[in-house]
Amino acid sequence: MISMLIAFAASLLGGFFLPWWWPAVLGIALGFWKPKSRLRIFFSAFIGTALAWGGLALVYQTGNHGLLAGRVAGIFGLSNGGWLVAVTALIGGLTAGFGTLAGVYCSAVYSMFKPRRTSAQ
Repeated sequence: MISMLIAFAASLLGGFFLPWWWPAVLGIALGFWKPKSRLRIFFSAFIGTALAWGGLALVYQTGNHGLLAGRVAGIFGLSNGGWLVAVTALIGGLTAGFGTLAGVYCSAVYSMFKPRRTSAQ
């Protein structure tokens, strides 16, 4: 739950001034910092980022009554702007989700090669 909220807030705030692949970097950090089960961390980052990106795309779509989203959707072969909002949320969620998986795997590799502490005798 905390990972989902962090992903939501960071994706929403970072989306204004960072590149589109920012959720992947965020996901790597989340996966490395809190390595849970792979499925759980994937979906927490996926849902948090998808809600942020989808919500922001919906705000932009309703701001101009769907005119721009409808035209861009036509370029991509989608029937209306609502599908464009859904695809935007899906792309954001997948970017963050796969980023968290990369972070979990990096954490596992790091823990394999991390020097072990021995008790001083």
